[in-house]
Amino acid sequence: MTTASSSQIAAQPLLLGLPAEVLDRLAAQPVLELPAGTRVFETGTDCGGFPIILSGMVRVFKHLANGRRIELYRVTPDEPCILSLGCLLGGGQYPASGMTGDATRLTVMPSGLFNECIANNAAFRNAMFQALGKRLVNTMELVEEVVTLRLDVRLAAALLAHAGLQEGTAAGRAAPIALTHQQLADELGTVREMVSRLLDDFAQRGMLALGRGRIEIIDADKLRALAATR
Repeated sequence: MTTASSSQIAAQPLLLGLPAEVLDRLAAQPVLELPAGTRVFETGTDCGGFPIILSGMVRVFKHLANGRRIELYRVTPDEPCILSLGCLLGGGQYPASGMTGDATRLTVMPSGLFNECIANNAAFRNAMFQALGKRLVNTMELVEEVVTLRLDVRLAAALLAHAGLQEGTAAGRAAPIALTHQQLADELGTVREMVSRLLDDFAQRGMLALGRGRIEIIDADKLRALAATR
């Protein structure tokens, strides 16, 4: 394990406005360098501190009673993990699991230091509560989509989002999407077989070209038309 410099810590969007003394204390914390697929926290475990993503990404999953799992959100250097935030503010244990989606570097703000920053720094406190509110809205939208939208509609929207080809974006052919069928299934809260069947159907209709671990969008307009049938 290594440590981060004070300048690296100070550059993190979540930490803007914290005093130099706090940044120095954070810089003394070890930096964890985790390969993709590493478990960061597990359902039912205690939160030992506030994770700060320096690079990479953590995917947060909720395991369902039917054996499936659904991706709730992703944590990047620009935003906090709201489950960690909730556990630290209200006590309790993690209600979901977190796993690195890419090679990830992170450090952990000790719970005592986190509580000091919440109590004494208005900018940090406001940033945390704004992120909590925004993520709550996003989660409510996810629940609504899962309950009300057909899976093919949600899959079309997810593919467009991953390719950056949502309505209003510039025309052009996007780079292939480096996602497996299982990753898409986790994101949508379904099983791989259903996603594979729908992707094959999309490919037969001329919307996609499929490869091993990659999906290329051929006809974004057809996908947009499907995603718009809400």
